[in-house]
Amino acid sequence: MLPSSKQRYFFIGSLSGVLANVLLGFSSVFWKYIGSLSAVELVAYRVYLSLLTVFLILCACKGVGRFFAQLNIRLLFVHALAALLLAVNWGVFIWASIHGRVLESSFGYLVAPIISIAAGVVLYKEPVTICKVVAVVIMVISVLWLLVLNDELVVKVYLTIGMSWGGYSCLKKMTSLNVFNGLFLESSVLAFFYTLILLYSDLSMAIPEDFGLERTILVFSCGVVSIVPLALFSLSAKRLTMTSMGLLQFVLPVTQFFVAAVIYKQEFSTAVLCVLLVVISGLALVVLEPFVKNRFSRKRGQYGA
Repeated sequence: MLPSSKQRYFFIGSLSGVLANVLLGFSSVFWKYIGSLSAVELVAYRVYLSLLTVFLILCACKGVGRFFAQLNIRLLFVHALAALLLAVNWGVFIWASIHGRVLESSFGYLVAPIISIAAGVVLYKEPVTICKVVAVVIMVISVLWLLVLNDELVVKVYLTIGMSWGGYSCLKKMTSLNVFNGLFLESSVLAFFYTLILLYSDLSMAIPEDFGLERTILVFSCGVVSIVPLALFSLSAKRLTMTSMGLLQFVLPVTQFFVAAVIYKQEFSTAVLCVLLVVISGLALVVLEPFVKNRFSRKRGQYGA
């Protein structure tokens, strides 16, 4: 039987969300490789090259005119806030990637789904189930344990990453702009503020002479590296509920954990691993709940018939 249009719509949104999170997770290796530049400088390249990339895409699709026709004060405010959170997230994520604190990034992206799920319930009146409440409580307790009792991880890193990415996810649900129009507006806002910073500070975007051709080329690919996952993420945000978005985000911390353990060889205790597994299990519990319910409902219907 062919899938319905609703199923295809959900499948494309889910696939986009998974790909976005996997690409974001492995991008730590990319930023580490060009980490001779500071995190602030790399964010600057990321902002300007992302703006250029999205602008070229809009020009190719003849979407610049439609972008300005849709623009209003509310959208500008929403995307300006989203841009601010994105800049914070980019900066801390790149810093963590360069300095080998990828495990903190992993936990940060485990905090983000909790924010998304809570926002879905509070702001969008998504249904609350006992399973969802239990899972969120377990995850919150685990994160609080890390915050209060564990001194292995840099707390500021994972809290900042988690809150900025979770907030960004919520704001992306509040816009009527399509994927690239939204990214163009966010990149434009960031480019404006970064231009002011460059004009009135001693921040430089100069690439060192000994940087090498290969890494220089990689720096100038920052736009594509940034926009592809964000475009997939935005597409997913438009098609899925806040709860589904929050649940898909557990792919990113798992990917980050793999990068931290296998590629960076970052050391961690059994307690930290247990907390990670508990939080992932909590997310998996909420993910599987609708499927289990549907299966039992079908079986009950068959027996009732």
